[in-house]
Amino acid sequence: MQSQTTNDVLALHSGGGCFNAMLDRKGRLQAFFSTHRFEDEYWIIIERAQVPAFQQRLETHLFLEEVSADEVGADTLQILVEGPRALIFLAGMLGGSAATLPDEPHAFTAIRLLGDEVLAFRHSESGEDGFLIVPAPGEAQALYEALLERGGEYSVPEIEEPALHALRFEAGVGQFGRDVDEGVIISETPMVRDAVSYDKGCYQGQEVVQRLRTYGAPKQALMGLVVEGEGAVLPAPGDALTVQGEKIGRMRSSQWSPTFAAWLAYAYLDRNHRTPDQVLEVEGPKGTVCARVAPLPFYTGRSRAENARIHYDEALRQFEADTHDEQDTAIELLKEAIILRPDFEDAYEALGVILHRHQRTDEAIQAMKQLERINPNSVMAHTNLSVFYVSKGLIQEAEAEKAKAEHLQLKQQLDARETQRMAAAQRATIRREAQERIQMFREVLEVDPEDPVALLGLGRAHVQLEEPEQALPYYEQACHLHPDYSAAFLDWGKCLEFLGRVEEAAKVYANGIAAAGRKGDLMPLREMERRRKALTRPPAQSSPAATE
Repeated sequence: MQSQTTNDVLALHSGGGCFNAMLDRKGRLQAFFSTHRFEDEYWIIIERAQVPAFQQRLETHLFLEEVSADEVGADTLQILVEGPRALIFLAGMLGGSAATLPDEPHAFTAIRLLGDEVLAFRHSESGEDGFLIVPAPGEAQALYEALLERGGEYSVPEIEEPALHALRFEAGVGQFGRDVDEGVIISETPMVRDAVSYDKGCYQGQEVVQRLRTYGAPKQALMGLVVEGEGAVLPAPGDALTVQGEKIGRMRSSQWSPTFAAWLAYAYLDRNHRTPDQVLEVEGPKGTVCARVAPLPFYTGRSRAENARIHYDEALRQFEADTHDEQDTAIELLKEAIILRPDFEDAYEALGVILHRHQRTDEAIQAMKQLERINPNSVMAHTNLSVFYVSKGLIQEAEAEKAKAEHLQLKQQLDARETQRMAAAQRATIRREAQERIQMFREVLEVDPEDPVALLGLGRAHVQLEEPEQALPYYEQACHLHPDYSAAFLDWGKCLEFLGRVEEAAKVYANGIAAAGRKGDLMPLREMERRRKALTRPPAQSSPAATE
């Protein structure tokens, strides 16, 4: 597996997993899948259509190893549980705790779910948080029906295949043979971000992947298209995409998206036509079609931490509205926030306070003890415990907790002073080194006034000296002289953001995104996309219904 696949299989711990792929010697995709390790076994989750060729490839390369490759999915019903509340739903089936569920992407473990021993994989095909549940043969149907019955308490619907297909499409989960095939180099697809390790040893196709990474972007790349107009007709899958008579790429599949209320499509686009948000006037079979270029995936769900924050904020709103402390809504929301983010200190603190207000002091004490386990240096954990013990008449315990809180508070004050001292020394070192670099880069520019590294270095040095206005001309000159220098565009935009020149920063990011798209610099491209969207995003709705 290590020599035949793109990711680092040997680095996996038991219970861990990774996205992975298999290439031919020219770097072309032969299969894509996820790999999961359990002791000396490796599980592969792969599209059924890819199984025969994949298994044959494995067996072809087995010579001396004592290894067997067996298909087990044909006899095993698999259950997908996905959505922003998937973790909360399954935690409800596991006694209110998600501790036994896998946490890392692609990780898996054995759990007992509603009385059945199952494998639970951290797996998503919708872009949301999700799990793939694999029961033992013969037990799956009963478990499935039991989950649906319990799901009624959480308003969990059963998803039919057409809806699942639409969700997969929005989440950028392409199908082998339709969106990607054996003629596609992995570097031309978004899979290269997650399926390739650049630190492992040799594998088949590695040379091509490394060369494209080092020397430039692929000629074509798989991108998304958001089509304007419900009745627009795009070229058929496999047909050439043309703009003003010029071939710019090749069409793949398309899908109506309820989420975006638009037709979405996958297409391979050349370097000059794959800049995110670029609008293309594509010549279709029934006239010109306007389509906006979008990076894949089209949709990415919120993280668990983001959903936990939403639950927490809503809990505080509910608590403020519940003037007579009669409703349990805030308590349940905070418990769910903690399931989503077990280290959420603010949620534990708020939960303890609200439970105490509801005369549930024993539960409040348990919440504070859990906060103390998470952060032994939490002053508020001991302060609240002191208050809660007083209300129960436990004066000795209350005094002990008060003393702990005072000790920690004093320690934190001393630590803060030491931190300030060390930060001042570090700032002095940074300033000295920045001044030395300025001198060095100026000497370089005397020899070559257009040196991109020196121009970028001068900009960064002035930022470190807290002189952003003096940094701007160097960033601007670097981008003007080197229009594909995406790192300079990113730093220029960040500098403008710091100065509060938001509109200028958004324009710089737009130009930088185009530059990164041409060059294939995925990391700065995604960072500039994120920052530009944050700058141009409309104000958030105040209604919690709008966020949920």
